[in-house]
Amino acid sequence: MSLRRALTVAELTALIRGVISRSPDLEDVLVEGEISNISMPASGHLYFTLKDAGASLSCVIWRSQRAEIPFRPDNGMTVIVHGRIEVYDAQGRYQLYADRMEPSGIGALALAVEQRRRALAAEGLFDEARKRPLPLLPRRVVVVTSRSGAALRDVLTVMRRRAPSVDLVLSPATVQGDGAVETVVLALERAQGVRGAEVVLLVRGGGSLEDLMAFNDERLARAIRGGRLPVVSGVGHETDTTIADLAADRRAPTPSAAAELVVPDCRRLAAELGVRRAHLGAAARQEIGVKRGSLERQRLRLENASPIRRLPSHRQELDLRAERLRSGLLAALTAKRRRLDAAITQLRVASPRQRVAVERQRLDGDVRRLSRLVAAALAQRRQQVGARRDQLEALSPLRVLERGYSITMDGASGAVLTDSGTVRPGGRLRTRLARGVVVSTVDAQGSTDADERMYDTGHDTAERR
Repeated sequence: MSLRRALTVAELTALIRGVISRSPDLEDVLVEGEISNISMPASGHLYFTLKDAGASLSCVIWRSQRAEIPFRPDNGMTVIVHGRIEVYDAQGRYQLYADRMEPSGIGALALAVEQRRRALAAEGLFDEARKRPLPLLPRRVVVVTSRSGAALRDVLTVMRRRAPSVDLVLSPATVQGDGAVETVVLALERAQGVRGAEVVLLVRGGGSLEDLMAFNDERLARAIRGGRLPVVSGVGHETDTTIADLAADRRAPTPSAAAELVVPDCRRLAAELGVRRAHLGAAARQEIGVKRGSLERQRLRLENASPIRRLPSHRQELDLRAERLRSGLLAALTAKRRRLDAAITQLRVASPRQRVAVERQRLDGDVRRLSRLVAAALAQRRQQVGARRDQLEALSPLRVLERGYSITMDGASGAVLTDSGTVRPGGRLRTRLARGVVVSTVDAQGSTDADERMYDTGHDTAERR
């Protein structure tokens, strides 16, 4: 067994890539499968996997090719993809580099329209609550369509037949091909500014899905909803339903039907108006007859209840009530006079003048009795005061002093002295006599006999004041 040189991974991968690149069958392939693991990073490239029951294939669509796909790929969608097979060296696997993609079983344009319709419906752009009412008989209608299309002729024919007095204004637009969306949106904006306009007709004839793509554009749908005037659409044939039809306030299957929606048949209106005028006249005459009969009955009731007829009986009733009132007033006056006389008599009996004399006599007697009582009480009080005074004078210390006694007090504190032991030699004394005070100095202290000998020897230092 001979040994050969081992290949590197890169060399083996390059070898496989060379084999694949030399195969013409792998340069132009169509593959059908279900999309999964789809992702679109910030670069704008689209990465996904195509799979079926037996295998899976990695796929790439570069950003430049992805912009040409009219619909939005999503997981679970079955598609047919065109491209070439190449090897991705970094991961050592082959993958499909796609340049076109078509949905399986349905056209790409139809799928794109359906996806756009669902997105706008979810946003609420087609809600009935946002629809604007149409005027009953507009005076001016703006038609947005091609100047040379059959749709304009159909609208003119219907308008002249049904309402020749309505003013028609054309806002021309290109209704198919490149730039059609922009011209239709611009024509709608011009229509909004037409003075006196009350409604807009957006119409065009039938065609294929590709021909009607301008009316399936999101910009046109938003322009329809963003204007102030209601829009009636009539695009294509009865089987054609565009996004513009869904966004419009009213949708008609054809341009002619759209014109019929905008204006009523004036001849039929005139005939209906005549019938209603006749019905109204008959009803008014009948109502007038009913009201006239009711008025006559009311007149008869008013005549029977007339004040002129009832005046004599009312006058007699008034006289009777006046007599009753007079009698009642006289009886009330007599009763009140009697009560007044009784009150005067009572007042005379209870006159203040008579009571004043009686009360004055009673008051004089009370004054005399009070004077006697006061004089007796004063005499008794004087006797009591004299007796108490005699008792006080008998007990007064001054009477004792008049009999030769005196009261000796400490010269500093003023306390009465009763014991010689409480004084010291040199202390000052105050002695109260019956008449006057003597201030003295203590030379000595002792018993009563010693005091008498001291005074006998002539040591009296008393000072009379």
